[in-house]
Amino acid sequence: MSEITKQQVSDFLTENPDFLLQNPDLLAQLELQQHAQGATSLVHIQQRQLREHNTKLKAQIEQLIEQATENESIYRLFSQCHRQLWTNYDFKTLATNLRNIICTSPAISECHLVRYETKYDALIEHRLEETGTYLGRVSQQERDLLFAEQTQSTALYLIGNNQHPVAILAFGSLDANHFEPAKDSFFVLEFVRSLQLRLLELQLELA
Repeated sequence: MSEITKQQVSDFLTENPDFLLQNPDLLAQLELQQHAQGATSLVHIQQRQLREHNTKLKAQIEQLIEQATENESIYRLFSQCHRQLWTNYDFKTLATNLRNIICTSPAISECHLVRYETKYDALIEHRLEETGTYLGRVSQQERDLLFAEQTQSTALYLIGNNQHPVAILAFGSLDANHFEPAKDSFFVLEFVRSLQLRLLELQLELA
């Protein structure tokens, strides 16, 4: 006779949830064994597992609510920025107004829209060549190009491409973990696309 495996026992109890209730003597023996191991009973073990599961679910819900609140804030912020694209007719004014709007976010300490210059070539090659986007920390030399010494994490967006760069949009935060690669950038990237079209349009108007 083959030995019954743990999985077979587990499958049987799953398919017959009333088995232990219908065999109270066996249940009592199991509870005594659990007492010997320092636990209380199968019921209490199940209750503890349910509490742990509920705690995890609550944490997940709180995280989702936090993300939704943050996304709503980002959406409102960049909606204001989108409006600036069509009410400003020179680069300097647009850059100033974007900075004033973006820096109302308590998590963002700096915002810079700068025209492309050759001094940014190393930064573009190192951080922006592949995707045109970088979120995270930068070296001190890179930070000194755009940010204050206190800046801990950054978000960089190349306007144009590495062959024909037009400008760089840069955000800085005092929080070392605020800008990191896994951060959702959907609203920002949508704005960057619109900003690129607007800057190219302004260049044509000035040509």
